Amino acid sequence: MLNEPIIDIATKDVITITPDTPISKAIGIMENNHFHNLIVIDENEIYMVTIHDLLLASSLNENVDGLMFKPHCINQNTPVIEGVCEIINSGQRAAPIVDEKGKLAGIVTDYDIMKRAANSELLKDVKVTKIMTKSPITIDKDESIGKARSLMKKYNIGRLIVLDKEGNPTGIVTEDDILRKVFKPKKKMTIGEYAGEKVPRMAQPVSIIMNSPIITADIESSIVDVAKLMEKHDIRGVPITKKGTLRGIVTRIDIMKYLKEFKEESVIEVDLCGEFDEEMKELAERILMTEVKKIAKQSKRLHWIKIVIKKEHDKGGVPYYNVKIYVKTPRKLYVAEGKPKLSATKRIEMEGEDIQLVAEKQRWDFIEVLKDALGSILKQMEIDKEKNHPKNKKVLE
Repeated sequence: MLNEPIIDIATKDVITITPDTPISKAIGIMENNHFHNLIVIDENEIYMVTIHDLLLASSLNENVDGLMFKPHCINQNTPVIEGVCEIINSGQRAAPIVDEKGKLAGIVTDYDIMKRAANSELLKDVKVTKIMTKSPITIDKDESIGKARSLMKKYNIGRLIVLDKEGNPTGIVTEDDILRKVFKPKKKMTIGEYAGEKVPRMAQPVSIIMNSPIITADIESSIVDVAKLMEKHDIRGVPITKKGTLRGIVTRIDIMKYLKEFKEESVIEVDLCGEFDEEMKELAERILMTEVKKIAKQSKRLHWIKIVIKKEHDKGGVPYYNVKIYVKTPRKLYVAEGKPKLSATKRIEMEGEDIQLVAEKQRWDFIEVLKDALGSILKQMEIDKEKNHPKNKKVLE
């Protein structure tokens, strides 16, 4: 579940600049490399700047030191799913990756996360309807760029779907389009005009800067389908349609927020009660992590797990363990017990004599008993799943 170290999906050969880099040069580096974020190194300190802030600067001749900020950094060994949560919580779209000494090791962006999400088993069966924004804000293709900018500010969004005269989606315009093509165009324009026409820039129709043809996804698509479109076309938002009619929109942030929510919902409370040898603790925790994942995958959703451990001693003073496990799901409370079993009684004939061996308890240690109890829970769930399968339900009926 996106548990590989985040450094595995990060860009390791990072292009960096210094605080005295002119804004014009920084923008050039970003545009040439299709970056939206750039890391600034000031001696041993790590900073970052975004293209949004640079394009809104009052002068392109100033240095980036006035716009750079101290970003949240992520340790290189952090699992991808945890890194997504950290990025969302920080309010950033990208984060520097650092090693154990705090040195820059790479950078991870929302693009890298979408590339990984496009191959995720976790998301392939989740429909876009679960995360899409319904009734997205739109604008007619003949309405002005100024109105588009106002709508973006009013609703705090970064893109608008552009509709044709029949009300069908025909393009998409983003905040970046306005910044790059209107505020800071590459070609010099007549002051106060766009493309030499005697119409103020912001009064021009939004159709002249929109991205078209529009890339859409069907309402039956999965999150993985949309993530693949975002990766392939390097876009941040995909309108969702049904038979050509606009039904919603999904953005990279929507997918990242879903991953964060999934991670938070997947946190299972495991209550460990009782006594067991301290030297077994680390191994027990590893077994719990592995087996609980199997149980969670089988159940899809768990409320809590309680493990009660009882340490006893036989007549010879040798310790053994009994473990009882309670697993609460939305539909059922599963209970299993792991304890020393009785070895089978055997009879052996020796020189005409019948010798009976006395059954004794197997002196299982805590780990063996724990695995036995967890395995019993998993088996119960598998049996229930088989019973509830549609084919088997019909047979029973």
